[in-house]
Amino acid sequence: MAKKTKTLASVPSVVTMDASQFLILTDGNGGITKIKLSDLKSAMLGGTDLNAIEDGVFVMFHRNSDDYPLAVKPDKWTSYQNSGEIAEGVMVAEGGKILVVAPTEATLTWSSAAVSAGGKTTTNRETALNDWTGKTSTAAQITHNECKTESYAPGFCASYERVNANGKGMTAGRWWLPSLGEMMMIFANMKKINHALSLINGAAQLQENWYWTSTEASSASAWYLYLSGGIAGNWYTKASTQGRLRPVSAFLN
Repeated sequence: MAKKTKTLASVPSVVTMDASQFLILTDGNGGITKIKLSDLKSAMLGGTDLNAIEDGVFVMFHRNSDDYPLAVKPDKWTSYQNSGEIAEGVMVAEGGKILVVAPTEATLTWSSAAVSAGGKTTTNRETALNDWTGKTSTAAQITHNECKTESYAPGFCASYERVNANGKGMTAGRWWLPSLGEMMMIFANMKKINHALSLINGAAQLQENWYWTSTEASSASAWYLYLSGGIAGNWYTKASTQGRLRPVSAFLN
């Protein structure tokens, strides 16, 4: 009599874990060990709180039906995206401040030549880290020919846009090059932001590399931040050094 073997298609899928479910492991000598799935889950998480990975981070979009701005938890986003909504950015709320991080980025020089472009300017690290004036700095910087076009960091960010199916939402002029303080906020929430970005179609992850900021050090250089170790510096030359940049905005109507 032929032995009947179950196929994978005939085995029911498990979507929950309880004490009655086990995973069978076989060692090299044929010994068998039973492991509770709930224990395996706990061991793999290593004490990680899955709910905390989304705290303070949201996916922002303008609803197609009425162009109304909304921000939803990352775990809710996929259903909206599947219905045709377009993510405009990842919103971070922390310490009374709100910042929307663009889903994509570029690699450019800061300017075409040395220029005192009117942004917050300092060589003091503490002062630079406390700079939250990225919006006003970028507005001043794009009045200068050396950095106003999309070929340079301030101009690229000012021209950036993410809109819904109606062309409404985060249009050009509503984005800016983040200041060093704003970039530090992104660094502090990098894993959470990247988790949300991983759920957005076409989005690019933040890299453990350095990023330009709108905080200037002199006519020749601007501050940057490494997202690998939080190192802030100001010795890269605006006109000759190619660096990453990520536009930011606010939660806008």
